[in-house]
Amino acid sequence: MFLFIFVSNWSGALLPWKIIQLPHGELATPTNDINTTVALALLTSVAYFYAGLSKKGLAYFGKYIQPTPILLPINILEDFTKPLSLSFRLFENILADELVVVVLVSLVPLVVPIPVMFLGLFTSGIQALIFATLAAAYIGESIEGDH
Repeated sequence: MFLFIFVSNWSGALLPWKIIQLPHGELATPTNDINTTVALALLTSVAYFYAGLSKKGLAYFGKYIQPTPILLPINILEDFTKPLSLSFRLFENILADELVVVVLVSLVPLVVPIPVMFLGLFTSGIQALIFATLAAAYIGESIEGDH
């Protein structure tokens, strides 16, 4: 996931894909679309449950009723909101970076927004690293003994 996010954000930011007009959209950074980031979150959730089920079998679901069965809805909600919050964080940071560049380009000459665009490349790499690291931590949490 890290390589996909990193390479796609860099290619969308470095190459002027918005110049190429497509009949149904444009070529741009894929993580500035909420559908892509939610798909990454769903992929993380599937990997989370797959890792837990392959390691512990059906006993994996026993963690949802620990320490008391009353917490079952909260434990289920927690497992789905972790990756979803990651996807919203990724989407918002990439979109905010692109909006800052668009506003700067419209207000000042092109010389000023260029350093901000390079800062955007740096932050997109950091966002890819954060998403992949936290996704790996969530998946690792599903296979450890006690959490």
